[in-house]
Amino acid sequence: MPQNFLSPQRDQPMLLPVDMREWLPEDDLVFIVLDAVATLDLGEFRRRYRADGHGRAAFDPEMMVALLLYGYCQGERSSRMIEKRCVRDVGYRIIAGGLHPDHATIARFRARHETALGGLFTQVLRLLAAEGMVSLGLLSLDGTKLAGNAAQKANRTLPQIEKILAEAAAADAAEDARYGDAPGEPTPRALARRAERRDRLARARDRLEAEDTARRQAQRARQQAWDAAAAAGKRRSGRRPVDEPRANRAGTEPRANITDPDVRVMRNQKGYVAGYNGQAVVTADQVIVGAMLSQHPVDRTLLHPVLDTCRQQLTQAGIRPRLRTVLADAGYVSEENFARADTGKLRLLAPLAKDPGRAGGRPPKRARHLEEYPATARAIRRMRHPRGREDYKLRARTVEPVFGQLKTCQKLTTMSRRGLAACESEWLLACTAHNLRKLHRHRIGG
Repeated sequence: MPQNFLSPQRDQPMLLPVDMREWLPEDDLVFIVLDAVATLDLGEFRRRYRADGHGRAAFDPEMMVALLLYGYCQGERSSRMIEKRCVRDVGYRIIAGGLHPDHATIARFRARHETALGGLFTQVLRLLAAEGMVSLGLLSLDGTKLAGNAAQKANRTLPQIEKILAEAAAADAAEDARYGDAPGEPTPRALARRAERRDRLARARDRLEAEDTARRQAQRARQQAWDAAAAAGKRRSGRRPVDEPRANRAGTEPRANITDPDVRVMRNQKGYVAGYNGQAVVTADQVIVGAMLSQHPVDRTLLHPVLDTCRQQLTQAGIRPRLRTVLADAGYVSEENFARADTGKLRLLAPLAKDPGRAGGRPPKRARHLEEYPATARAIRRMRHPRGREDYKLRARTVEPVFGQLKTCQKLTTMSRRGLAACESEWLLACTAHNLRKLHRHRIGG
């Protein structure tokens, strides 16, 4: 008896549905994105185009915004890959409606409207609030280190940067003397944007010089305070501060990245990376209600700036920014943070130890002395209370999975753009796409 198989008939002519919206199920993510974008206020995008109808027609901003949001939902941030998807992928073809924007158009749109794209975060948050998905009773806060679009090996010291700039100036002077006003030899592709590269070098040099000046001024202020106390007869422990300030704890010479001067050296679980610190405030349903990108590698100084940014974004979304309970890890612990939270009637739950559930775990040396301060003592009592312990268990099920989804499903481990403003826009766009994915899951399970 012959075997029974269904064989593909690739040479059989067939007619696809006339309405391309019938190519995918009604509950597909692409229709959630299209419906959401149709309700957004895109006036800030449209105002950047001419209103007299002259010139070559541009792609509709509504289509371009939907294309970028859907790409970020799918973990596709490369403009070249989005261009290919508009030909090969059904979801992208439905959004583009038969059009094929090239990668240069997509990249220029993203760069031209980076501020407006970041502003979509609050508009989508308003949509989720209308669906009843935004609950501010219990929030989780955390940060993750994101690699920048620059290599760690591109860090240079101030003398090295000055040497590179001097060599570039000498090369330009030699070419001017050789060719005059006539065009010179063809410039290699890697050196085609020398002016842009020189600008990055100048920004890196200026940053290092400013930081060095600030360190020296602070060192002089410490010396003057020590001398004033000694003149008044007050006993001071230790020696008088030296003239040369210490650059960092390791005693190494300060460096700046010449590829992206805005990146900072961040420490993650795998070592050190040149990048940014992405902060997010998440609800119990894993909806991001606050997002911020920082250059500061230490989370302890970012707790209240992130919460202030969250309140501002909630206000822009038309949501009353009343925060009650915030869960944070040991990296945010300080007496100042606890005291400010108590002043603002905010219930802040954060352990002094990195792993509070481990038996016999001791807090780090930096946090052991904090038990002597009043605000920290109250925070310790809150954590020891049965309700505090039960609430803090939710943190591992809220903010940690969100970062896992951003880095795994949306493939946001490395920034695709350079500069703090551009990377902040990309971080907000990725958080917006994450919320759209949550909206999709909510409507499917609704």
